[in-house]
Amino acid sequence: DELHMFSGNSFNALRKTLEEPPPHAKFLLATTEPKKLPVTILSRCLQFNLKHLGPEQIETQLKKIVDQESVTADARSIQLLSQSAAGSMREALSLLDQAIAFGNGTLREDQVREMLGTIDSVEVIAMLQALATGNAQDLLVRAARVAEHNPDYEDILAELIARLHDIALVHLLPDGTGPHDEE
Repeated sequence: DELHMFSGNSFNALRKTLEEPPPHAKFLLATTEPKKLPVTILSRCLQFNLKHLGPEQIETQLKKIVDQESVTADARSIQLLSQSAAGSMREALSLLDQAIAFGNGTLREDQVREMLGTIDSVEVIAMLQALATGNAQDLLVRAARVAEHNPDYEDILAELIARLHDIALVHLLPDGTGPHDEE
């Protein structure tokens, strides 16, 4: 795992092993950054690019783990962790461990949001409403309120874009079909 972190000497030793592998051995090398691998290693390997898991798949797995471990959790906290994992089950498991420790053995939405540096969707929706009505004062007040929580601004922008995309779909699709949320 994380093959790209090998040192130059380690890559040389691996290359020699890959040139004349023992007949009984199979190597499974994993990396998130194949561009950092020497060409001499890449040329001796079969490459499989694995796709990201969907948030629903990750959420299903996290629910199973939480149930097996008898961790008290609300559905929204698991959903937040699944979305933050960005398609990586390993990242989801790491976030789950951190969230359980952060919440002293329980998963609650407010604690998970605090840990992740995210804000409540209600704030995002209120910002969009202020923007849509042209209420600059309200928008600035809400932005300042959000800033007090030291959020991950990239996540906020991603959520704003996702909400705007959902709104566009509702307006463009026949009969207003499309994603429906709490707004």
